[in-house]
Amino acid sequence: MNRRTFLTNTTLLSGMMMTNSTDALSLQSDLRSIPNLLCLWDFSGKQPLRASGKYAYGLQEPTGPVPVIKGGVLSGYSLDIKEHEYLTIPRAECPGLNIRGKNAQVTMLAWVKRQPKSNGSSECEAIAGLWNETQKKRQYCLFLNIRLHESGEQVCGHISGVGGPTPGEKWCVDVAIGQTPVLFDEWTFVALTYDGQQIKSYRNGTFDGRANRNPYAYAEGIFDGGDDGADFTVGAVHRLGRIGNDFVGQLGGLAIFDRALSDQEIQQIHQQYPLKNPGRLSTLATGLNFPEGPAFAPDGSLWAVELKGESLVQYHHGKLKRFRVGGGPNGIAIDRQGKIWFCDSAQRAIRRFDPNTEKTETILDQIDGEPLNKPNDLAFDPAGNLVFTCPGESRQEPTGYVAVRTRDGTAKKITTGKYFPNGLAFSADGKTLILAETYRHRLWKGAWKAETGDWTDATVWATVQGPQGPGGPDGMAFGEEGNLYVAVYGTGKIHVINKHGAVVHQIDLPGQNPTNCAFDPSGRLGLVITEAEKGQLVAYKTPLKGSLKIQ
Repeated sequence: MNRRTFLTNTTLLSGMMMTNSTDALSLQSDLRSIPNLLCLWDFSGKQPLRASGKYAYGLQEPTGPVPVIKGGVLSGYSLDIKEHEYLTIPRAECPGLNIRGKNAQVTMLAWVKRQPKSNGSSECEAIAGLWNETQKKRQYCLFLNIRLHESGEQVCGHISGVGGPTPGEKWCVDVAIGQTPVLFDEWTFVALTYDGQQIKSYRNGTFDGRANRNPYAYAEGIFDGGDDGADFTVGAVHRLGRIGNDFVGQLGGLAIFDRALSDQEIQQIHQQYPLKNPGRLSTLATGLNFPEGPAFAPDGSLWAVELKGESLVQYHHGKLKRFRVGGGPNGIAIDRQGKIWFCDSAQRAIRRFDPNTEKTETILDQIDGEPLNKPNDLAFDPAGNLVFTCPGESRQEPTGYVAVRTRDGTAKKITTGKYFPNGLAFSADGKTLILAETYRHRLWKGAWKAETGDWTDATVWATVQGPQGPGGPDGMAFGEEGNLYVAVYGTGKIHVINKHGAVVHQIDLPGQNPTNCAFDPSGRLGLVITEAEKGQLVAYKTPLKGSLKIQ
């Protein structure tokens, strides 16, 4: 239904008693007409921090002015909340938001454009609520990234009937956790409802069901915090003796009701205020002959290879330059001096290219007196050890292996018996190594010991859905939020895997054969992907950054 229809129907029905809440929404003009609205902040007008609705409460800024900027969902404006900033209404000044009792109900709606925090994803993100963990005065709050029960990045509707931790638990664990991540730098409509029996979490107008976690059965009601209970806070909550659990990003609207809206109502609200497609994908270069192995040099330039073109390519300031090196160049790793190390499967060697002299030298071509078995991909750990995969012809037989060349120039195998070992990636601290076993569609995870060059306790950590034919997990890169981004050859997708080994998101690409990916340390290009079917470099816009960690 368009906005004109909403306005017409509202005029016809003004003054009538609305008893059916779902029907009421379909006939009303905007959020202000939905029954049981307590407060709505759309951040517009002469007093953008003052609510409309039943209670005209004004948000206060204890950490200093929080700017209202252009760009939002409800009014075209939004709050731009930085790290360690929050807003509040003292408890005594917002009695209408003090929803409590055994039969209490609540709905919270918010439109957010999330941004990364300096501590990555190691802390919850509180959008708004009456929630004071320090004084054990929890009532209700809408969170993101609660990180309980092997979750992360999702919408989390939190309700407490006891104020303190859940009996028998260290924390309050009475929370409905959604299934789908809330992505960075993208407007998302998030919501919680509580009807006295169940807590439910929503993402983009849809109930985001998760087995055993959403909906979450909870008949304890909402805690009565008394006169000295929790203040209403936006962008953070009181915990561990101070304000924390920051939300960072834009808040484009916030609404609170003292009843549980239905699934249909929330879906209709989303339809009434549609979110723009973020348009994240762009093409940097085309016409490449099987590109592989993107990596960023210290000067900010992007490097890749043309496996079938026998060349290295440099993308810098929007221009592409080729350097013919011969052989079969594959994965790339770049050292602090800007020299390009690459696997050469045709020449069975690890080679190094110097952009200053444009000369190439062979660094390693054998282990234990035997030629390398068609090296494929490689990565430096923070100490400067070089780990590389040698799949050879191991698609049908487990003859592939992984090796390391330590800083002193010696080389050894660190694992054998793999079906086409391929891409690999180190965690941010360099203590964990992930390996893709392409033809088994699985990822191995183990502890990395840089001082000895050993990979220990490696086990299958994650599996991905691969193609029926050749292909599977290929190159990969860690995002600064801790998720692993895996190019899955033959599927046309990047699979995003959380720290628990679960695929939480997939990025659709314009071609079917992504081979590898890398994050831009400057943040300009986001995640860059090499795609072989159409021979292109693709950029996926994201505020997440990569890093150069070679010592």
